[in-house]
Amino acid sequence: MRRPTLLALLLAALPVFASGDARQLVQQAEQAYANGDHKLALALYDSAHATSTSAGLLYNIGNCYSKLGDVPHAILYYERALRLSPGAEDVQANLDLERTRLVDRVSQLPGFTLGSAWDRLRGGKDVDQWARRSLWACAIMALAAAGGLATRKPGLRRALYGVAAAAAVATVTSTALAAYRVQEATTSSEAIIMAPSAEILGEPRKGATRLFILHQGTKVGLMGTEGDWREVRLANGSVGWMPAAQIEEI
Repeated sequence: MRRPTLLALLLAALPVFASGDARQLVQQAEQAYANGDHKLALALYDSAHATSTSAGLLYNIGNCYSKLGDVPHAILYYERALRLSPGAEDVQANLDLERTRLVDRVSQLPGFTLGSAWDRLRGGKDVDQWARRSLWACAIMALAAAGGLATRKPGLRRALYGVAAAAAVATVTSTALAAYRVQEATTSSEAIIMAPSAEILGEPRKGATRLFILHQGTKVGLMGTEGDWREVRLANGSVGWMPAAQIEEI
């Protein structure tokens, strides 16, 4: 398993914690993890996670579950970390490793993708990165426009208006990406199967025709809901119903 240095993990996790107690919990968890006490590290990380979160913290929780041999929970937390930090190579590497331990091998439908480069571009270092960039771009636009109005030099005025126009485009683009990231990070559209095995049925009721069986750790897309049942979709396009209690949303 690929693991960043202790310092890198602390730097990834600490910025989001507002309280000294949470920082102390993370430091204690790091020490417990380094000592090989993964159960204690997990408990401490969970306590910190109760008040706030980050991709680094979710990644650390996933590492604890991996060390404890809990594959479905390790996958769940690696997936959650990737939602906050798409394209994170360490997270993706550990997720791919855990997936090799799964019973199910679901082929993905062919489709166009820009891959990890797009993931890193849209994801950034945190969910709010594009929102901050949009504010900076908006400020630059306002200052450049004001400078263009104030100056009496035609050449400088044109240059400032050009900067203002470019900043306006950057503002719109950054705002759109910021809205996309917030929706992506807050909308639950996928889940991980937690039950050792789960029957996928043709209808949301007991006794319905069994379509296929899935096992713990498999990722499914979430579609409809009917009572205590969820309609799920696999990466290969297969669709069916299963009890909501057997999955946990990413």
